[in-house]
Amino acid sequence: MRKYLPLLLLAAVLLAGGSCRGHRGKPNVILIVIDTARQSHFSCYGYSRETTPRADQLAKEGVRFENAVSASPWTLPSMASLLTGLWPHQHLAGYAVQDPDTHQEGLTFLSESAVTLAEVLSRNKYQTVGFFQNPFVDPGFGLKRGFADYDYFPGDNLRIRKATEVVKLATDWLEKSRDPRHPFFMVVHFFDPHLAYDPPSEFMLPFIYGYQGKMVSPFNPSDPEIEKIRMGELKFSEEDRKFIVGLYDAELSFTDNWVGFFMDYLKNKGLYDQSLIILTADHGEEFWDHNSFEHGHTLYQELLLTPLIVRFPGGENAGMAVKERVSLVDVMPSIIAYLGIETPFQGAGRSFISMPGAAIKPANRTIVAELNRSGNPLQAIYSGNFKLILDRLSGNMEIYNLADDPKETKNLFGIKESYPPEIIDQIRGVVSIIRKADQAKTPAKISPEIRAKLKALGYLK
Repeated sequence: MRKYLPLLLLAAVLLAGGSCRGHRGKPNVILIVIDTARQSHFSCYGYSRETTPRADQLAKEGVRFENAVSASPWTLPSMASLLTGLWPHQHLAGYAVQDPDTHQEGLTFLSESAVTLAEVLSRNKYQTVGFFQNPFVDPGFGLKRGFADYDYFPGDNLRIRKATEVVKLATDWLEKSRDPRHPFFMVVHFFDPHLAYDPPSEFMLPFIYGYQGKMVSPFNPSDPEIEKIRMGELKFSEEDRKFIVGLYDAELSFTDNWVGFFMDYLKNKGLYDQSLIILTADHGEEFWDHNSFEHGHTLYQELLLTPLIVRFPGGENAGMAVKERVSLVDVMPSIIAYLGIETPFQGAGRSFISMPGAAIKPANRTIVAELNRSGNPLQAIYSGNFKLILDRLSGNMEIYNLADDPKETKNLFGIKESYPPEIIDQIRGVVSIIRKADQAKTPAKISPEIRAKLKALGYLK
């Protein structure tokens, strides 16, 4: 069971916060998800630009995971894995499938057998609330399960609820709806770094200063152009590419600023040291690393490596950096372990928190990532320093030694003694399991409005 905060620390929080009148049992849990947040563009992960000073500060007060891997390079299966601790082939959300009633292309919803983190915490007397953007978290996909309050805005590239609005909604809930007698679980999802890259001018100018080209913000190419960019058919000058990356960095900086505003609010209300705070992303973004752009089309590191920062109540393990690889499916069981909750939950995730004392001990195991939405289905496994990517239809394989080749430029497949042969048997075993899961796919029932938005984003035909 989670220990009570030490009395001296609790007294300090009460004096500093003034208005802290919360429960004195289990801590609150705050999960911050920044959509499309590429790990290598965070300054606390070594980026050359200062994009994320507030996330950097959170990392100094918490634990920064250097090798956190998303289960998928696009939102629906990744968010489902984050909230269930299951691989995509286990929770089944996000497969492309034809609706037998309408014969339209659709996407599968979360399996009825999947248990969400919100459901587990709700059963343990947590107040559960989430603020979500992005059509892929539409309630029709099943991610709403377990949330007493699921505040959802069906945005698209050009019409989103910006970070300012999202933070206001979260703070309003804490002011007006929170019951201080019980802890709360809150998910705050920011959509800003996703296309169309339209940051406020005061954040944009430092990152695009000196650009002399003809491109303007927002950068929101039409669907055919996105595909041309991904295929390398639509070319940009190096100056234009830097401009596009600058817009993205500005969006990340803008979001980070409002993450910081939210952290300041929590401190002022005495909630900061009463909360387990986790900051992560659903996936990354490609900027021509493998001759393509955006996300949802490959399983390379620029799309799968995500930031993962965990700030414990009272600042336990402050400043720690974890090099061992973890998956976002590990977040749910880690939260459950930290809270000392007993549950029959059996998922793919393994807790990276070993109690007591919130010791960080990631499990050494094979990690999986999947892409099942469009094109040929892709499967990746991480085993030690090696990563294998398999095209399930063509059978093509790529193997990379991430220790020597972190940017995945040299395919080792077929080069004798350059990789452990058992890695091929491992992925064959995973694929065999996935083929059985393919039998259980059911299309989600989503509204015509959401279907239109998914088409506009290029995810449905």
